[in-house]
Amino acid sequence: MNKGDKMSKFEKEIKILDINVDETKEKLNKIGAKYVGTKNQKIYTYDIPTIYHRYLEAIELLKSDRVLVRNSAFQKLSIVFDELSDLISNSELDEIYKELSVKNFDELLQKDATFIINSLESSSKFNELIKNYLVNPNKWLRLRKNNDKIELTLKHVYEKNDEKIQKVKEIEVTTSNLEETNFLLENLGLVRRNYQEKIRHSYKYKGAEIELDEWPMLKPYMEIECDDEQLMDEIIEKLGLNGHEIVSLNTEQLYKRQNIDVLAISDLKF
Repeated sequence: MNKGDKMSKFEKEIKILDINVDETKEKLNKIGAKYVGTKNQKIYTYDIPTIYHRYLEAIELLKSDRVLVRNSAFQKLSIVFDELSDLISNSELDEIYKELSVKNFDELLQKDATFIINSLESSSKFNELIKNYLVNPNKWLRLRKNNDKIELTLKHVYEKNDEKIQKVKEIEVTTSNLEETNFLLENLGLVRRNYQEKIRHSYKYKGAEIELDEWPMLKPYMEIECDDEQLMDEIIEKLGLNGHEIVSLNTEQLYKRQNIDVLAISDLKF
């Protein structure tokens, strides 16, 4: 497995629903978008360990007298706090910060281990909420084969964003063998959630990545990914897609709108 070809990054995403793939391809060519290629994708997805149990693990590691172990615990807590802050309401966060006597979780992580442990264990609001968060539905590990390219990606879709733009964090590496990587992950305890297939037609336009996605049992949609909202609007206007529904939803949520629980389908194929 090669070390990260792409480091952690944040991008903004929107989806334009119910498109005609062939017509949209023609329009993309007319506006000068660069065709990158069509990928027949095979995708394994895995749930990462639960938020609550990762928190319990970090607290136990903080109690260690070994510096390297405690440093690992601080990193684990930072990731847990990042996820929790996105999932719970701002008013609940304020209540937690008040009980912890800090402005935010970053300030808490500047304290020593004993202070952190005592503060968290004595916060009734924090303990009430953290126990409710098991598998994070917005964060998962994805092993994907695009034709001959195989990528392993940790994807985190943040809930706290405006109504139009979706905030997504991705950490991605490439690997050489789909089945061997799946075997490795399952032996690390990451049980495969499901297997999925889709077809993706990729384009680039200025600073944006444009994908036309085809999934089983779902109407095709276009996804625009970049950090320039004005460029997104320009693309939609030039392609004549203003009349289409534009959403900030992940694929699982799109299936739910069709009354399909995609997570209950172990093998999603054409």
